[in-house]
Amino acid sequence: MSASAAGEVIPEPEDPRLVAANLSVGARLFASAMAFVFMAFVFAFFYLKATNSNGYWRPAAVSPSQGWGIVILVCVLGATAMFELVRRGMAGGGAPSVAFLGIALGLAFAVIVAQIIQYLTIGFGDSGGGYASVFYGWTSLFLAFWLGAVYSVETMLATLLRSAREAGGAADTAAMLRPSADATMVYLYSCAAIALVAWVLLYLIK
Repeated sequence: MSASAAGEVIPEPEDPRLVAANLSVGARLFASAMAFVFMAFVFAFFYLKATNSNGYWRPAAVSPSQGWGIVILVCVLGATAMFELVRRGMAGGGAPSVAFLGIALGLAFAVIVAQIIQYLTIGFGDSGGGYASVFYGWTSLFLAFWLGAVYSVETMLATLLRSAREAGGAADTAAMLRPSADATMVYLYSCAAIALVAWVLLYLIK
């Protein structure tokens, strides 16, 4: 902290290296915590499937659309890949691609839209058994975590667009956002891994 001539206390900016280290550690800790959250659904899936009480684990009529499952997975992986391209460009010292970041944001929003449409058309009702409980629990919680990724990507895109209108602001902004991009990438990779496991368990295993 420092004081101005008028006696006002002016907070000193943190060391950028410290900010980057904190973001890196925090992102990995949060990703680990998120993985443990979804491990509960993995356990529930295999436990309920193995016990299959009264043959009511997964009634024959309970079959979510493979098409929507693939659309959701492809959009998650596509958004992750597009953001990785942006992050690598920033890590290499170049200007981040606003177009790629826009595509990543569009695909991220598409995940939310596709999941909502699937909910509206799936029609499990009260006869979905244990599978329906795991399906709704897993996908709804994933959607909540995914909203955090969408927010991070959208914030970064808005910052870059604003800096592009300022002379010489783009390079400074890219350097400032690099630690945040690295942290967001860890989060997106974690979400992509969870989405892939969800697709295998919820759509492929009968």
